[in-house]
Amino acid sequence: MSRETGWPRFALLSLSDKRGAVEFAHALVAHGARIVASGGTAAHLAAAGIDAMPLARWTGFDELAGGRVKTLHPHVHAAILSRRDSPADLAALEAVGVPLVDLVAVSLYPFEERAASLPEAGAIEEIDIGGVALLRAAAKSYRDVIAVHDPAQFAEVLAALEAGVTIERRRAWAIQAFARTMRYDAAIASELARRAEAERGAGEAAPAGRAPAGEQAGVAAESLPAFHVMTLEKVRGLRYGENPHQSAALYARSGEAAALVSWREGRELSFNNLLDLEAAVSLAWRFAEPTCAIVKHGEPCGAASAPWLAAAWDEALRCDELSSYGGVVAFNRPLDGAAAMLVAKHFVECVAAPDFAPDAVAAFQHRKNLRALRLAADDVRGSEPISLRVAGRWVLLQRAVTAHAPEWRCVTKRDATPDELRALAFAWEVAAVARSNAIAIARGTALVGLGSGQTSRVDAVDVALMKARRAGHDLRGAALASDGFFPFADNIEHAAQAGVSAIVQPGGSMRDPDVIAACDRLGLAMFFTDRREFRH
Repeated sequence: MSRETGWPRFALLSLSDKRGAVEFAHALVAHGARIVASGGTAAHLAAAGIDAMPLARWTGFDELAGGRVKTLHPHVHAAILSRRDSPADLAALEAVGVPLVDLVAVSLYPFEERAASLPEAGAIEEIDIGGVALLRAAAKSYRDVIAVHDPAQFAEVLAALEAGVTIERRRAWAIQAFARTMRYDAAIASELARRAEAERGAGEAAPAGRAPAGEQAGVAAESLPAFHVMTLEKVRGLRYGENPHQSAALYARSGEAAALVSWREGRELSFNNLLDLEAAVSLAWRFAEPTCAIVKHGEPCGAASAPWLAAAWDEALRCDELSSYGGVVAFNRPLDGAAAMLVAKHFVECVAAPDFAPDAVAAFQHRKNLRALRLAADDVRGSEPISLRVAGRWVLLQRAVTAHAPEWRCVTKRDATPDELRALAFAWEVAAVARSNAIAIARGTALVGLGSGQTSRVDAVDVALMKARRAGHDLRGAALASDGFFPFADNIEHAAQAGVSAIVQPGGSMRDPDVIAACDRLGLAMFFTDRREFRH
């Protein structure tokens, strides 16, 4: 590996975030570097007694356009971009008396942090132009110029200079700088697109009325952006992917890596653990009452709401204790010791909650392979209004679901009792997150049977009934939710024979009259939501 001796002779600093700037500049000066800095950075360093030449004095030009033009000057960029092995480049610089720049440190205007809270005119002023140009120039010339894009790198850069900087290290810093400007531009494009979309949406009337039979009301494809920019940062490698022969790593959107934080060290989360955590947390936080959700292979195998978490855990576990073995558990309240002690008696991979009481932490201490994470709904959902799925070489985008189904309507002669309505509402929330075709059966606010991922709806009904019977649940008076319409009345017959007394489904089938008639004949209450909840 190649090594470089000596420290930078000339360094350019332009820092919006000035943390550590004084210490960094002091170390450079102590090793013989001359420093030129943009106005605010030069003043900051001068106040600390560091001799930094203001950029305007170096170039001979004051800032223009109200400060929009500071570093965009030929002398600045020629000093960075000139090739050290080109006599013509070096002669041109010497003719104008411009020294070569060996290090560029830039922290960009904080657009990501400030823009969303500002009016558009203010947000636009947070877009850094000169800083991005400086970073790209330095990164392009990485063989001769060190590119520093974040104050967090200062200590690393100084240590590397002390040891001797390799070309590999220079290239790595250049890659990071280009990645930073890419993320920055992506944030700008996304924010401006969000504002344009909000303006367009404010002028559009919401669709009214019910969709035609067999279909749900759609949203025009034009309401999605013409482009969607997403940048991902590697958080850490994973032991393997879905299977041991597949390599994998965890990535996060820029600035969102910190959401996944464990309160104690332990075995790393796996690819499958992370998928199940997202599913479990998303389900638990659909409910306002204290709730426990148990997920295995991306599917709910237990869910319940109760006045306290220990009761919610017990009811959720009773749904399908066999499938819950090795599952992932999520609570929508800080986990207390009583519930934690019950969970600790069973083999679960991970437990997620917004916080953990000290006695809950103590209850898990002897379970060395149990991962416990502080996670709430916003930690997994984020603020992204669009969901994305990769399908081979294509990518599918759709609006994320942001609201519950509209007001239901009873379509049968018999209305539901208050207890049935409560169970229906709970079952509907579970069916909405399970894989299609999905059937969820609930008693009260506890899931007792789930059939999901089936290729026919009658199979989904039969699987849900089978699981409920296997767990010993009494289905008399139970409520059933379907994520899609019932195409035939045989589904109703099977459910009624098992004791189900109330059903909720989207409706919209050409055979709706037959299905309603079967419910009336069997004394069931049925509601239509007029909205399908498929999940593939």
